[in-house]
Amino acid sequence: MRFFDAATIRALLPWPRMLAALETMLKRDVAAPLRTAHPIDVPGEPTAALLLMPAWSDGAQGALGVKLVTVFPGNAARNERAVGAVYALFDACNGIPLALFDGEEITARRTAGASAYAAGRLARADARHLVLVGSGRLARGLVRAPFAPGEAMVVQGR
Repeated sequence: MRFFDAATIRALLPWPRMLAALETMLKRDVAAPLRTAHPIDVPGEPTAALLLMPAWSDGAQGALGVKLVTVFPGNAARNERAVGAVYALFDACNGIPLALFDGEEITARRTAGASAYAAGRLARADARHLVLVGSGRLARGLVRAPFAPGEAMVVQGR
């Protein structure tokens, strides 16, 4: 089983490739049951949570994955990250573990990619600028994602 850290994910999945894969997957039949959230009691801290987010596709090239996310709000008081995540990928035909990915990088790239993909298809044909409102890690990913496959997003302002 391989582990892909954030830097490796960025290197192996440049935006044009990411958007092409996203477009393919958005058109496929994928099972994505509701996520489950499990509360975790942490003595002297706010209640934490473990989130399980499964999805899979059937067929000869099917894959089964689950994003595992921890949310520990009490970490903020110690200047530690409150959210941690990994994505585990399995072969859908035999259940063999294939890879483990940095879940925060996968989430940031998928969110930015889906937003750029949607904007590129929903914007007027003559649109040249995209306004972005946001902050934090997801906003940084949105700025880097191309507005349309193969094109750089134009960002104005600060």
